[in-house]
Parts: sequence; C-alpha cells; structure tokens
Amino acid sequence: MSAAPRDRGVDAARGLAMVLMTSTHALRILHPRRMPEIGEWLLRIEPVIPMLFFVVGGWSLARSRRNAADPAAWRRRHLLRALGLWVLSMGMFFVYSGPQWPEILVSSGVLGCFAASVAIAVAFSGSAAAGTTVFVASLVAWLALWNRGIRIDGLDNGTFPLLPYMPVFLGAYLLESPLKSRRWMNSALGTLAALWVLALSIQPGFRELWGEWGVTQTFQDYFRTARHDLNGFALSWDLFQGLPALPRQVGFWYPLPSLVPVAVSLAGLCVLFFSSIADRFPGRLRPLSILGRLSLPYYVGHLVFLGAVGAVLPPSAASSSWTWLVATLAAAGICLAIGILRETRGAQP
Repeated sequence: MSAAPRDRGVDAARGLAMVLMTSTHALRILHPRRMPEIGEWLLRIEPVIPMLFFVVGGWSLARSRRNAADPAAWRRRHLLRALGLWVLSMGMFFVYSGPQWPEILVSSGVLGCFAASVAIAVAFSGSAAAGTTVFVASLVAWLALWNRGIRIDGLDNGTFPLLPYMPVFLGAYLLESPLKSRRWMNSALGTLAALWVLALSIQPGFRELWGEWGVTQTFQDYFRTARHDLNGFALSWDLFQGLPALPRQVGFWYPLPSLVPVAVSLAGLCVLFFSSIADRFPGRLRPLSILGRLSLPYYVGHLVFLGAVGAVLPPSAASSSWTWLVATLAAAGICLAIGILRETRGAQP
C-alpha cells in the first residue's frame, strides 16, 4: 500500500508555526536594543505558536492513524518516535541548562511535551471514548490544579508542561475524524472559533490580550555554580571539580486558562484556512509546506544557527534592531533551500 499524500495545508500551518517560532527565538536570543513594533506583536502572539504546533501535531497523527494499514505497527512506530523525541529533548535541555533534576526528565521543553502527548494519544488511539475521557479528565484536572494554586513540575509548571498542551493535542486528534467525515463541521467550527476569539477579546481588549490578563510566570528551582549559570558541559565539569551547586530560580511564561481558548481558536482557524486553500493555491503554499515537512530538523537547526549568530557577532551587531529579522530569514531560507534540494533529487529518475 502506497503512503497517503501529505496534506499541504497542514504542512503549511506547521511551517508558519516554525517561522513564527524562529522570529521570537531570534528576538530573545539577540536582544535588540530597541524592540521594533513588529517584534512586540510577535512576542505578544507567542502563546499561539505552540498551540498551533500542537493542534497540527494532533491533527496529523490522527490522519496518519486513519491511513495506517497495520494499526499495531503504526502504534509501535509512533511510540518509538515519541521516545526518540523525548531523548532528544533531554539532550537539548542538558546542553543548555545542564543536569537539572528532575526537570531534565519531566520538563525539558516543547519536544518533551510533544513526545508525551503523542504517546498518550497513541495509547488511547483504539477507542474514541477512552480518548475523550482522558481529554475531559485532563482539562478538569488542569483547572482544578490551577484554581487551587497547585504547581507540579512537568504537569502544570515549568517549560511546556503537559497541561494545557497535551489536551490541546488530544483534542485536535479526536476532532480530525469528525471533521473529515462531516465537511460542514469545518465551516461551523471555523465560525464558532472566530466568534469565540471576538467574544473573549472584548473584555481585556485585543491589544492587551497577551498582557497580564492572559500570561503569567511559573518558576522552577535550578542550580548554578560560581562559574556558570548555563551550559550543561561547563556545569557538569564544575560539579566534577567539586564546586558547590548554588540555587537559582528560573521563570517561564505560561498561558492562563483565560487565554488558552483564544490561542487554540486562533491556531485552529489558521489550520482550517490553510487546509481550505491548499488545493486552490498549492504553489503559494509550497515554501511553508516544505518547511512544515522538515519541522524537526528545522527546529534543532534553527536553535544551533541562532546560537551561533549570537556567539559570533559582536554585541553591537547582534543587538541591532534588524539583526533578528535577517537571522530569521536566513534560518528559514537555509531550511527551505535544503527542502527544495531534497525534493529535486527525489523527483529525478
């Protein structure tokens, strides 16, 4: 059985998420002396970016499950992929932050959260009722923990904890089949999402939506040494030499329950929009689709590239108001060129 063709619209939505993510990472790594207005807006909509990533991920996983000829082999393959993503996430966490325990295991970043979301969706892929139960239970647990002020590392505290991202992933996974079989639901859901965004944006005002009303900070206890705050290899060498571990607190932005429905609705609207125009304008979506197909190597590569740019450029050049934009375009351009080259070689007889 031949592999099912990829959904260009979903790939394009994923590619858009990767480009937006690159731009916000470039702004944070290069620290422009004067933040441009577009940079302020990019950072303001930053909570939508991971939501888009998880919505697309759940949607794509469900589509691959529906097209799988051997469900058991599909489950094994995706569980192994989830394990690989989790190990990669821990490795990247170690390189940047060091052997922080237990954060490296339970709260290592977006890839670790994505890996856990994939594993949970795959585990309950045989029963829509079981998946729906897990989805509802996770939402109820998240709101209960939040209302009671309970913060658990990796669950609702730290960098990309399971809640609320896993329920977003699982919800998209569960919605894919109904949307496929009932085409009218696409228009209905899109209209509902647009009205939801408008309704939830009226009270705080859209410009302030990503201010104190929608985002807060969560904190984790890390350690440092007298010589280093970051760099896992340097921290490990310091510990090996007997330097004492000194406590430090690290903060991470976290979407409030009031913002999550807006961010998810915007992400869903984006996916529906790209999917609806994919067949009509395939050429115009091709660059984003190529980036979306290379999302994992792009994710790892853009972090390496931006880190190298920040390390090589003198501070005056790195903090220029335009360097972040050039770095974003360069990272996306390099990945796009690699993708086009791969497609060209694959098309050759």
